[in-house]
Amino acid sequence: MTDAELNDRLLTNVIAFKHLQRERGLLRHGSAPGMDAFALPEYPAEAHFQQAYFRTPQALVEGLPALEAFYRGLDIPAWRVAVLPGDDEGARVLGAAGYQPDSRIPAMGLALADTPDLPPSFPLVAPETQDEMVELNIRVWGKWDDILTVWRQPPRLPVHTLVAREGDRALACGFALDVEDTAGVYMVVTLPEARGRGLAAEVMRGLLTGARERGLSASVLQATEQGRSVYRKLGYRELGDWVNWTRSAD
Repeated sequence: MTDAELNDRLLTNVIAFKHLQRERGLLRHGSAPGMDAFALPEYPAEAHFQQAYFRTPQALVEGLPALEAFYRGLDIPAWRVAVLPGDDEGARVLGAAGYQPDSRIPAMGLALADTPDLPPSFPLVAPETQDEMVELNIRVWGKWDDILTVWRQPPRLPVHTLVAREGDRALACGFALDVEDTAGVYMVVTLPEARGRGLAAEVMRGLLTGARERGLSASVLQATEQGRSVYRKLGYRELGDWVNWTRSAD
């Protein structure tokens, strides 16, 4: 499975994850053929919540006017468009339209058939609710309580969540979102006081084992700098950075 194929699966999965957030009442969505734009008007100054994606440079050319009208209509001061690795034409189009390269997000992925099956050695729990996942993320991030708590709302999330517990205390968690034959991994966190014990890696092993049991072919994720080394050891490979190009409304 090539890097380009895994990046394409990651793009599809991330857009599906954003739609899941939209269904929970978090995000607003605007679209054009081959483009998806998401916004969180309650946090207009936080550019990472104002994120757009495109499939082809031609879709970008044709969809930019609608995308910009969407963000301006919501009084968003700045927004971002993700350019996948190797898409020089997409970068050129955005540069010509006044966008500037800003942040980078490491993309990682693996083909399950090419990766050893190493089940977790720490006992993991598949919880009935998302309460522990929500509480762990709130404690780790220390903000966005209102954004995270909506994940508790019914109906149950169509994701596969795992929690590492010690006694009755949740220490680490993460979940996988299946889109077609690919598991996208999200919300992997460990409490600060429980770090250094490999619990995030144990959760990841559990998620990969579950993906195999469900008959999936691949797993993809967007990594933090802190998480990159953990994911490499599990068999994920670097797919290149997604570059966010930013445009200011003024």
